[in-house]
Amino acid sequence: MSDGEHTNFGKKALASLAATAGMLLLPAAYLILETYGPAGRIVFYEYLPGPEAVNYPLAGMLGAWLGARVYGLFNPQTHYSVARLATGCLLGGGLGFVLAAFATFSSLQPGWIYTGVFFVIVAVPVAGAWLGGIALFKATDPAGHRRFRWLQPTAVCLAIVWIVWLLIPQFRAFPKNAPLAEREAWARQHVPQYGSLTRIVGGIPVVAEDVGRIVGIAPTAGDAHVAGRDMDGIGMNFTLDVVGEKGHGVFRVRCTIDYNTNIIWTWESGTWTFNGQTTEITTVPNVVHPKQ
Repeated sequence: MSDGEHTNFGKKALASLAATAGMLLLPAAYLILETYGPAGRIVFYEYLPGPEAVNYPLAGMLGAWLGARVYGLFNPQTHYSVARLATGCLLGGGLGFVLAAFATFSSLQPGWIYTGVFFVIVAVPVAGAWLGGIALFKATDPAGHRRFRWLQPTAVCLAIVWIVWLLIPQFRAFPKNAPLAEREAWARQHVPQYGSLTRIVGGIPVVAEDVGRIVGIAPTAGDAHVAGRDMDGIGMNFTLDVVGEKGHGVFRVRCTIDYNTNIIWTWESGTWTFNGQTTEITTVPNVVHPKQ
């Protein structure tokens, strides 16, 4: 291989590495933000992948494009097709994931499953993305590159739109610092069967006896909350501020409520804390599958 070929391959490899890094880092940043950012205050799980699942491939596409663009900004003497480079990384990563998944789950023994998952999620797709970027890397003529400069503002605007799209869940997150009424209104609007949950909690005799007539029930500001769909209904793991005419208490509950009725499929646990004393609520009326 000549010195020119060595140099050419080096540029391809570095450009593809930058695009691959962007393709990995942006979805990782999005996952961290979803987990620990404002949207992670109340976590929603769907029984089947919902519309939000498209955000991860969207972040991967945007990350690959940004990585390819950043490399070009730091190497202005190198002219290449950013779109081809990003597409090569995406195709190579997708193909690597499919091949690794097939090889892993068809040949590995159970004891090797964690090693296999590592190769499926990380090693093979990353290598595939890097090689795919190299394969589709295409140098362009500097004159032609200048001729299509009008495309750059369009691409930047599109990237901004994508970033805003990815950040929308953070803007709509549970308002943990808001007053009780606002937190309750948000939960009723966004959490399926939240109204049924409040009716169940408000109807528990010890709760009604301690706080009197219920004024409001809302997710607490500082705790993690989870709502998820499963085959039986809406699974909930919530910590609730319960405010009544006579006082305020905290109710922690894990249960599953039917999709369309007040029927409780499972009551896993419940605890009621009022004036520093905690009472375990082992069951409530109308539980189809009480805890054994």
